[in-house]
Amino acid sequence: MESWINIVPVLIIGAFAYGAFKQIKESISVVKSVTWDSANHKRLIVGHYLFSLSYVGFVVALIVNLAAYNYSFPQPYSTANAASMTAFYCLLMMFVAELGVMPKRQGPKESI
Repeated sequence: MESWINIVPVLIIGAFAYGAFKQIKESISVVKSVTWDSANHKRLIVGHYLFSLSYVGFVVALIVNLAAYNYSFPQPYSTANAASMTAFYCLLMMFVAELGVMPKRQGPKESI
């Protein structure tokens, strides 16, 4: 049962890392398909860049937090707290990028 204590966090970080790679791939495809013609397109590109950057920062903060928790490297007491705050700030940046920077997604218009 003690092996689960070490395996579950690694699986969770692996899932988040996979999500980060998928987000980077999506950002690259958006940048290639959208031109810089209008303000909405610029907001879309900048929002995807900010979201990808904050997602990768979140994954790195989780890895540092896990390493600090498992005492993989000597650290002062504040390392785990700093990694946790960094993960929180990255999540906050992800919400700002998704809800504030990127334009609203518009679906097909319904005819009345």
